[in-house]
Amino acid sequence: MSKAQEQEAYRRITAMNNPLAIARELIEQTRIQSMTESIPKGFPVVTYSDGNLLWESHYLKPDYFLALFYDMTKAKSPDPYTELGLKDCQAWIFKYDRQHSRLSMEARNAEIGNRSFSQLAHRLATESLLHQPT
Repeated sequence: MSKAQEQEAYRRITAMNNPLAIARELIEQTRIQSMTESIPKGFPVVTYSDGNLLWESHYLKPDYFLALFYDMTKAKSPDPYTELGLKDCQAWIFKYDRQHSRLSMEARNAEIGNRSFSQLAHRLATESLLHQPT
C-alpha cells in the first residue's frame, strides 16, 4: 500500500471512529454563522464530506443545533425530522450554553430512538415559527 493510500485509509478510519468530533466542529461553525446572518431553520447549513461519509449541521432555533452523520451508500434519504429518515444515520442535538460558552449534547438518536429524536428535532425547528406574531 502506498503512503497516500495509507493516509487516506487512516483519515477514513479516524472519521468513522469519531464522527462526533467533526459534528461538534460543524455545529460551532453554524453557531458562529447564526450570529452574523439569518439562517433558515430545518435545512443543512454546513456540510462536510469524506468520500461516502457526510456530516450536516442544521440550525433549529437560537442556541439549538442538530448534527447528522451518515454513509451515503447506506442512508437512502436522510432526514433528521422523520423517523424513517434517520435510518442508518447518527444524529445529535446540541444546545449552546451562553453562560458557560460551551456546547452540550441534549439528545442522540442512538440513545432515545429515531422516533423520539425526530419528534424533538421537528418541535425545536418549528416551535418558534408557531409562536411568532402574525
